[in-house]
Amino acid sequence: MRYFTWNRKRQLLVFNFIYLLSLVCWLGAIIFFSFFVAPVVFKALDREKAGELVGIIFPRYYKIGYICGALILFSFLMVGEVGLKWCAWSIMIIGSGIAGLVINPKAKKIKEQLKSSSENEILSLEKKFKTLHSLSVKLNALVLFSGLWLLGLTASNFHL
Repeated sequence: MRYFTWNRKRQLLVFNFIYLLSLVCWLGAIIFFSFFVAPVVFKALDREKAGELVGIIFPRYYKIGYICGALILFSFLMVGEVGLKWCAWSIMIIGSGIAGLVINPKAKKIKEQLKSSSENEILSLEKKFKTLHSLSVKLNALVLFSGLWLLGLTASNFHL
């Protein structure tokens, strides 16, 4: 009876599967949230309630990116990936990190301050929130387009 051995070809297959699954999950989450969930939530609920709901979703949304990004990194290291894929992945993980670990907490803090602020402070806080929101949207788009670039680089390696 022949025992199952992990030769290099099988390892590459497993790590490439992990890589592709992580990339499509990350991209799928971005597309689903940005183009389906957020618009429906803001259309169905009043602005304040929609903002609260999206605020609850955001930590999980960013966590998906961190987990998928870590799995992609692990796969790259195991396969010995070099080149432009690293660049696209780096843009994705840095963009997600800034949005999730820097901008989102600041925006959440401003939202909490808005609840207990005077009328004089409200305009200033709303302006700061809009600036952060705009930056977050731009980073989300950057992560999405970098992910599509990474997917395109991956697809260009397939042989028919």
